[in-house]
Amino acid sequence: MKKHILLLLFLAAVAYPSEIARWEAGAPAKGITVTPSDGTTWTTRDEAGVKIAAIEPSADYFSMAGVRVEIQVPVTGAAWLVVEYLDRGYALITTSPGVAQRRQRGVARLNTGKFRRAVFEFDGTSLKEPIIINGAGFLRSISVFGSEPPVETTPSVPPAVKFSRPSQRVTTAGADASSPEDLPETLAAMRNLLPLAKALGFNGIESYVKWNFIERSPGVFDWSFYDAVVDELDKHGMQWFPLLIVGSAYTLPEWFHDSADNKGYVCLEHGQRNDIQTIFCGHQDRYVRRFLQEFGKHYGNRKTLLGIRLGPSGNYGEAQYPARGDWGYKGQPLHTHIGYWAGDACAAPVFRNWLRRKYPSISELNRAWGDSFQSFEDIKPFLPETAATLRKRADFADWYMGAMTRWCEQWAEWAREAMPNTVIHQSSGGWGPIEIGTDYTGHAKTMARLKGGVRLTNESDNFAQNFTITRMASSAARFYGAALGYEPGGFGSARGVMARLFNCVTNNGEHLFYYHPNLYYNDQAIDRWLSRAYLLDRRAKPATDIAAFYPDTGIELDDEVLRHMWGNCFLTRAEAMRSTADYDYVSEPMVQDGALDRYKVLIFLWGHVTEKSVLDRVAKWVEEGGVLFYMGRPRGPLQTVEGDLSVWQRWQRGETGKGRVIIFPGDPEPGQPYARYVRDQLRKLNTLRPEIQRAVRMEKPGDVYWSVLENGLLLLLNFGDDEAEVRLDGGKTVRLAPYTIETLEAGW
Repeated sequence: MKKHILLLLFLAAVAYPSEIARWEAGAPAKGITVTPSDGTTWTTRDEAGVKIAAIEPSADYFSMAGVRVEIQVPVTGAAWLVVEYLDRGYALITTSPGVAQRRQRGVARLNTGKFRRAVFEFDGTSLKEPIIINGAGFLRSISVFGSEPPVETTPSVPPAVKFSRPSQRVTTAGADASSPEDLPETLAAMRNLLPLAKALGFNGIESYVKWNFIERSPGVFDWSFYDAVVDELDKHGMQWFPLLIVGSAYTLPEWFHDSADNKGYVCLEHGQRNDIQTIFCGHQDRYVRRFLQEFGKHYGNRKTLLGIRLGPSGNYGEAQYPARGDWGYKGQPLHTHIGYWAGDACAAPVFRNWLRRKYPSISELNRAWGDSFQSFEDIKPFLPETAATLRKRADFADWYMGAMTRWCEQWAEWAREAMPNTVIHQSSGGWGPIEIGTDYTGHAKTMARLKGGVRLTNESDNFAQNFTITRMASSAARFYGAALGYEPGGFGSARGVMARLFNCVTNNGEHLFYYHPNLYYNDQAIDRWLSRAYLLDRRAKPATDIAAFYPDTGIELDDEVLRHMWGNCFLTRAEAMRSTADYDYVSEPMVQDGALDRYKVLIFLWGHVTEKSVLDRVAKWVEEGGVLFYMGRPRGPLQTVEGDLSVWQRWQRGETGKGRVIIFPGDPEPGQPYARYVRDQLRKLNTLRPEIQRAVRMEKPGDVYWSVLENGLLLLLNFGDDEAEVRLDGGKTVRLAPYTIETLEAGW
């Protein structure tokens, strides 16, 4: 109590001249009104003899409680809004409308238990409208001053959660800018945000390293902007995990943009060009390689560098073709969409050369495609839906996806050459359509060979969807031996914080990234993170006897399989099946590389066409004892691209060797009946590991998900709004609060 009183006396003694207005908890206001904002409540209470307004956190997972501030006296010129608060708990204090980072300080709540001040500088005219303040938590007072208050030092606090096992816990902290001239604002943002990131247990900060910030004239590299960023990180004892971007439109130096080497993508749908550099011309190679070499020389041996992420293409710097997003050169409009970006002059010769390697003669190609080309020179890229035969469409898709995979592999090889000992992650986004071009299996295979990792940039706020769109990369990375990292695809709430943590822990991910708004811009997220972040130390590979067939060929041949994220056949059934069991995906390349040997059960979710070599491997696995689930409706029997039904016909005759093929007798629309059918059949199998058998037999709500880890742990996620009861095989009952993770030790 004495400590608080002495601190208040000190604060009162600080010279704060020209106070214009003041509100104080439990006291008459002077020229200012402070009320709870919509949906917010507070209670006035004593804390060590001091009145405070304790703001009740928002119970909504997507929003923040706050206060509405109205200044009732005239204010001209600059004015400083000072928020005095009891620093209890962790949060970021923000205002709406906001102010530049250089015009605010003291905004990170760091749980010091002391009274502190957040200061925001406004133009007086902007104070004519109400101001919303979020994140203050425990308000002592709010004042407006006509001159700048004294600067108070931000305290240094130890992390609220400590980790004993190495992991890359990365977030943002304002380390980016629109131009190098914005460096002062960038450094101010870092000073405001870094103390909170460090207090929450993060050890790395992401920023974009843009080509146009560095090589402003050809061959001359200026690292001053990023040197200043790294120096600021050093001051706070934090490390750097940058994204390196060269070919995306918004990173092009002016000298390159105006040169003959600027060769952008052209879409097949409209014939329109953009400034994202095409991968088909080879013009980027020397620039990319030089950029990576120079970065490696400058930062490769610096201890501040926690690792790097590669940005080989795409709108933002990802391992994909242009998709959504409009970050154009110098803010100019950018023609972009999910489509086929193979219309530039360089793409056709590359496509023809690929076809020549596959088909010894034009006559063989014509037989496969049902066409009558006179020579390979007559062929050019086409929209896949115009293909008259399945083989023609599959060939185009193989080439298109493979071209991006090879470009990303080249980037990774150059990066490893430049930085032999650095952690390197490939940026794998999207959700799998051919148009986007992200080959999760290919990326995992390449990065494993280069002793690197794959960072998924596509996580959803919804766990079931998150699982379905990231599991291909996760499964492939674990199979081939690449490291795993995870990033949200944008919006994130408190419930998404828990879902993504569960996803990382149950896939043995070593890298977990949050945009700081995912944590700071709702009242629930930080506490949830702190309550379960320690699970990163207990992460392990999942014990999976069950896999779902990932229909690479089906995705190539029919848009219904995967093209539309919220309305496709594969992902919706995969979400339903995840409630039944934890399982991996097995892609067609993984099947050919022997991945099926790891599993007892293979589930077909959607996709009835595959390559003969893949189907033969699946059939051999069944004969050796595998159990396969298949849906006969609505697309019919499993067959090859050329329509070969021989494997299916053998199965129909009961010729399955030591294994079984179980055909679902109903309609798989929607996916829940099929998932329940598979669950009931799995409970009867005696080939699953005992711990997986027990997990399949548990009784639980549909929005509770389980994962058995190879270290013996059972993790449960309740991704529902209500408390859930789980009855384990054997009768033990576990209760889970909404949106929480519970852990049961080995032998559960």
